[in-house]
Amino acid sequence: MIGTKQKIARALHQQFSELGFAGLGVEALRAGADVSIRTLYKHFPSREEMIVGALEHRDAAYFEWLAGGPKQGIDHVLYPLVRLGDWLSDVSNTGCLFLNALAEHPNSAPISDLVKAHKLKMANEFELRLERFAPDQNTRHAAETLFLLHEGLTDVARLRGPAAATQSALLAARKVLETEGIT
Repeated sequence: MIGTKQKIARALHQQFSELGFAGLGVEALRAGADVSIRTLYKHFPSREEMIVGALEHRDAAYFEWLAGGPKQGIDHVLYPLVRLGDWLSDVSNTGCLFLNALAEHPNSAPISDLVKAHKLKMANEFELRLERFAPDQNTRHAAETLFLLHEGLTDVARLRGPAAATQSALLAARKVLETEGIT
């Protein structure tokens, strides 16, 4: 069963994802979460904490989205790119919510720390997948390149569409792995 704080974080996440960070007042956020102002502030005492709560929800939702997939082989390594393409087609194609939050609030240490932690977690996901696939090889450069492709896919999908961007990212990822001798 989902608790009140998680319910509010999910609603905040949805509103920030759809409408951005700048245009929403606290009353609109409260109404979107369908709670009293007192309840909203009880769980998220400031706008900054509301944004952090929404981003924490997004982080959990995204990594749950990435769970599963092929257990081995190159498809295991590339699965996060495939799933990102699915996310951009099915869930949201408005850019990276984390980077959007940081752009709106560049001086917020809690937001900056959360964004950096999320991006490090994503970079580590590629490292772990490559270590499973090629345990005896140095895969650090390939992991970093796959992470960069993941991040670029998010932005390019807004311009070219998720399907075309995903196809290009997967093609580039396969070339990188081939060049690195990881096949």
